Parts: sequence; C-alpha cells; structure tokens
Amino acid sequence: MLEAAREVSLQRVDSGFIPLIDGEPADSEMRGEPVTGSVSLVARMPAVRDWVNAQVRKARETDDVVVDGRDIGTVVFPNAQLKVYLVADAEERARRRLRERLYREPTADEIVAETAAILRRDNMDATQSAMARDAVRIDTTRLTEKEQVERIVEMARGIAEKIREA
Repeated sequence: MLEAAREVSLQRVDSGFIPLIDGEPADSEMRGEPVTGSVSLVARMPAVRDWVNAQVRKARETDDVVVDGRDIGTVVFPNAQLKVYLVADAEERARRRLRERLYREPTADEIVAETAAILRRDNMDATQSAMARDAVRIDTTRLTEKEQVERIVEMARGIAEKIREA
C-alpha cells in the first residue's frame, strides 16, 4: 500500500533551518535507516534534486547558510566563498552515524555492518562526491565535533575579514 504524500519544508530557527515533514521536526527521521538506505536512489531523481537544490538556494537568499551534502560546492553553490570537504574513514563515519541513531555506543558487529553500508553508498554516489577544486579538505577521522567546528569557523571568519577589508 502506498503512503500518502507528505509535505516537506524548511523552517527558519535561530540556529539556522530545520527540516519539517507535515509541519513536525524531521531531523531524526531523516537520519534513520529507512531514509539513509534510500538516499542514493532518491538523490538520482532529477525532480527531487531540483526541488531540494531550489529549497537550499531559497534559504540562502535571505540568510547566510551552512549546508552539507555531497555536491553542495560543485552543483548547488559553485561560487561559495568557502567550501569545506570533510572526509573521515568509513569505520569512524559508521561509528558516528550509529551513535547519532542509537543514542549509545555501537557494538563491533553494528559498526562492521554500518561500515559496509557506507562503502556501498559511497560507491553509488561516487560521481556526486567529487571535491570542488577550490574546497579545503579536512580529514575529521581523529577530530572531535568541536575541533571540526572550530576549524571551519576560523576559516569563515578569515574570509569574512577579507571581505570587510575589500
């Protein structure tokens, strides 16, 4: 049986934007297995890609935005003043994703299974995952989330200062 269509939108909040499904916050739902397992297939649909890209560009019309995605710097915002390409080894990415999803430390078996899923998705998404020529590559495998944010904020502040001086 087909599920009824659901309304997807973005809502402005103090810290940025949050995704909504039928008017309800949807970040945890979007990070769940049913969605992450289907992302590669759905992301190849031109109508879906066009709609998502339009929503992100619309958000940028009125606010500065921080956006993550596999082709943000090459397709969505190719002229962005700061592009950061974050990488981490697949096992660490699996561990992080599972912690976020499960709200606990994952088991070794869970990490192995999630790592395999990540590598399959990476392989399917290889053409979308090219780093923009002018992006800054940061390997986050051994960085905390706080350290990652600090590095990126420092780069953004440097660019903002150069713009003010110009």
